[in-house]
Amino acid sequence: MRQLAVYLVFLAISATNAAGLSAAPNVAWDPLIGRAVLTNGDMELIIETKSGLNARSLRNTKTGCLYADRDYVWQDDEYPKIETPPEMVEHPDGSRSAVFRTRLGSLKVEQAFTLPGNEPGVLLEEITIRNPGKSPLDTADFRCGFAKCIRDGENWSADASEIRFCPIPYRRETNGQVQEYPLREVAERGMSFAGWAEPPQPTPTWGAEGWVWSKEEKSFLLAKYNSQAMEWSLMEPLKRGTETVVRFGGAGRWKHGHPENSARLESGGVCRFGQTRLQAVDGGWKQAYYAYRRYVEGKGCRTPQRYNPPVHWNELYDNQYYAQACAMGGYYINTVKLGYCPEYYKKNKNLLNELYSLELMKAEAAKARQLGCEALYLDPGWDTGMSQQIWDAARLGSMESFVKMMREEYGLKVSLWCSLAGVPPTYGDPAACPPEARVLDKDGKPVDYLVCCASPAFLDTKEKRLLELCRNGAAFLMFDSTQYSGPCYNKRHGHQIPSTREEHARALLELTRRVKRKYPHVLIEMHDFISGPCGTHYTPTYYGYAQPQSYDCLWGHEFMWNSLDDLLSRRAVSLYYYNLAYSIPLYLHISLKQENENALLFWWYASTCRHLGVGGKPGPAAWEACIQAMRSYLPLKRFYTQGVFYGIDETVHAHTLPDLRESVVNVFNLDDKPVDKKIRFRLREIGLPGDPVQIEGAAFQQSGEEVSLDLTVPARGHRLLKIHTMTPQRAHGTREPQSQEDRHLYLSFQTDGSTRPTETHDSVNLQPRSTIHLDHQRLNWMHLLRKSTGGEKGRVAEWQTLGI
Repeated sequence: MRQLAVYLVFLAISATNAAGLSAAPNVAWDPLIGRAVLTNGDMELIIETKSGLNARSLRNTKTGCLYADRDYVWQDDEYPKIETPPEMVEHPDGSRSAVFRTRLGSLKVEQAFTLPGNEPGVLLEEITIRNPGKSPLDTADFRCGFAKCIRDGENWSADASEIRFCPIPYRRETNGQVQEYPLREVAERGMSFAGWAEPPQPTPTWGAEGWVWSKEEKSFLLAKYNSQAMEWSLMEPLKRGTETVVRFGGAGRWKHGHPENSARLESGGVCRFGQTRLQAVDGGWKQAYYAYRRYVEGKGCRTPQRYNPPVHWNELYDNQYYAQACAMGGYYINTVKLGYCPEYYKKNKNLLNELYSLELMKAEAAKARQLGCEALYLDPGWDTGMSQQIWDAARLGSMESFVKMMREEYGLKVSLWCSLAGVPPTYGDPAACPPEARVLDKDGKPVDYLVCCASPAFLDTKEKRLLELCRNGAAFLMFDSTQYSGPCYNKRHGHQIPSTREEHARALLELTRRVKRKYPHVLIEMHDFISGPCGTHYTPTYYGYAQPQSYDCLWGHEFMWNSLDDLLSRRAVSLYYYNLAYSIPLYLHISLKQENENALLFWWYASTCRHLGVGGKPGPAAWEACIQAMRSYLPLKRFYTQGVFYGIDETVHAHTLPDLRESVVNVFNLDDKPVDKKIRFRLREIGLPGDPVQIEGAAFQQSGEEVSLDLTVPARGHRLLKIHTMTPQRAHGTREPQSQEDRHLYLSFQTDGSTRPTETHDSVNLQPRSTIHLDHQRLNWMHLLRKSTGGEKGRVAEWQTLGI
């Protein structure tokens, strides 16, 4: 027996040593001392079990940095007791897992660690709690996590000041402030959050979708992903005797008690918390952002392969209706009441007849055509009431005829704004939703005329009306006014009593699915599920996106109103950081009335929002600059809608198409004086191979993979660069398109002086025996269409590809 014990220890030590010599994941378990050592690349985790489950040490073996250096934190500092031997699993893809099943008081707790076989330096933690008893359990206070000591008495550890942390995805917040702090800040102050119409809520717990700890050029990524509920990666200061530690990873509730399903477990109930990703990153915070983006893309949160949203022209900025309607509405909100106001609707009808007529919409469509936009976006005013989603045929003609006219006379699709939960003073409009959809209070009385989005009446009514809009040709629906309107105590709605925020969010996802099931190609934008139409982001960015038949893009906050000031104040620079962390498309429309002769606003928001909308005709010089910008943008549109975003710095953005081995680069100057920029980067930093390149738009030098650019950028201006990798095909002067889709995404007409891409299909409308010249000059090859062979709708008869 003694020899067997020595042999088992020897096996454990040998396995541990082998893991240090190899990047392959390894799990070494010594049953005699109750210790597991998990290694994956530079990451090492030590778990003790003799006195209870205790993942006490997490470190980077290469740098020596200790991420966790104290006993694991469990509820009430009681360690879960091991009930069965841990399960060590080797997966077919080379991944390794260690699963520990324990009991913690009345709870059964499972803690599983996985070391992905193809991701050195990564460790995944998953926590599951179960109620094995016959009575319900209150589990609202359950929390756990690793522990990092940052203070002992009055003495701060060196790491407390040397390690800096920032949140994901907003290292620069939407208020313009950079959020990067020394680790000691976790203990010295808390943070706050806010939802719809609520003041900031202070909290000692720091929460975000992910966190980056950085020290010199090494980083540590902490991220949380939960596909079924709202959950965040948390950091919380705790006192243990004389020490202050930071709890991180593990699981816990935050904000208004999310994830909501973890608060109470019925008999036999189970709660699976979201996955925690712990990753040692070779590089600074930006490389950790990229690592996070790859992680969530692996979960399905990525730009769709064929994403090609139409560029919008928004009529709101030149149309006086909305401003006057808001001014009138403000009177009723301030002097009457927040809810439904019939008198307002009577006056509003006169405004609509005067300021939202068919002729005015035609005038807006003409501007859209002149600029080169692809869709007319109708903001408030197209329906019979702001929250009704019923096309106002009395003013605008039938929707079907309107869509046909826009397509045939202006070459435009039609996109629609949709206020779902309602906007003041139209909350509870009986024409928007039946009374059965009202929010009820504890006494069964309607609350401020609010609508419960989780009610069957709301979902059925909105489904019917949205499907009718899609049937008549809507190409895009903005889901605005998505704010949480509960809690609701209406027992007939089928939700919990009271209703919860996550039920509200799931209802909006269900409405999206109902539309997408019948009209999968209609694009849907989703405002924040809880905070709705404001600049506050409450819900985890990825929430619901990867589910089947879900929304297509998110709202770019409220940078639509003061787009220039938002940019110069750096509030809109937050979009740069968003794109480093996510490729989930953002949608935003902006006013060009603030635009300058450098088209600064156009290019900034085109670079940071994959779905672009504009509106508001500026002065002649700025208008011409916008026309020229659009003519440059459209042939390159796929770079912006589908390309991989890379940031050299806040003002230098690259959009790379790996299949083309090409990039477009936007260089900005937000200052009021011209600047000479010297830009240095490696091609791999923008997703290109280290081959020789050609660069259009700036003088450059290349030394191996290193590229140096020298250029002058005008005051509050922009420069557009194009980088072409000199592949063997290009060096010989020929290049075939990558795919049929590639051909059509770049196919463009020149019929009215503008440059506009066609639809992504293989036919174009041609008169019999006609010829159309296709301009593709901004890329490095040209498609020539010869003649159609007759018929009202001619098919593409022949393609010829010529190198240039």
